[in-house]
Amino acid sequence: MRKNPGFTLLELLLAVALLSVAATVTFMTFSAASTAWQRGTAMVDRLHHGDYVMQQLMVALRSAYFTQEGQHGFHHTSSGTGDTATDEISWVKLGGALIGREQDYAETPHRVRVFMGRDDSGREGIAFTGWRLAGQEDDFDPDTLSPVVLSERVVGFSCRAAWELDVAEEIDWLDEWERTNNVPGLVEVTLYLEPVSRGDPPMEMRRVAKLELGETDWSRP
Repeated sequence: MRKNPGFTLLELLLAVALLSVAATVTFMTFSAASTAWQRGTAMVDRLHHGDYVMQQLMVALRSAYFTQEGQHGFHHTSSGTGDTATDEISWVKLGGALIGREQDYAETPHRVRVFMGRDDSGREGIAFTGWRLAGQEDDFDPDTLSPVVLSERVVGFSCRAAWELDVAEEIDWLDEWERTNNVPGLVEVTLYLEPVSRGDPPMEMRRVAKLELGETDWSRP
């Protein structure tokens, strides 16, 4: 009768080594897939917040209201460049964009101010304030209004404006709009969204709004 020789120590060590390699490869594959899934989810989340904010801004800008009375101009303060920009814009508009249709002054001319700020609860991000133009107290100060934060995912905000030009011409973008008694024809908005991972650059989202104002309301100097 033949005796079963069993496994030698070398064979056992080889089997353990192969099993360890297989386990390591499986773990690394799973880890890479998990990391990619987490990054993808985080990126979608950033884009969702950015798209929401951008849509609000685009609709609000296209709702710009202007007369020759001098109080309805577009105001823009440039501060910083790139993803460190903290610009501020302000304009008069109609409708519920940004402020919400439940506001009693939504369908009357009101001014909105968009900037990087912090609300009363400490949330920080891109924010806005809004107020009616008519019927305010003599001592009303819009700087005392509490900001409403649209999204904490936005870490930088940059704008440029331009007089609208013919399609065949190049757009002459202005880094800061100084004609506060007028309204530009084009406003470029750039949002910088917080990085997906530490060490990554902020995500950039840019769009251009065309302000539909007739030439009878304003004219290029």
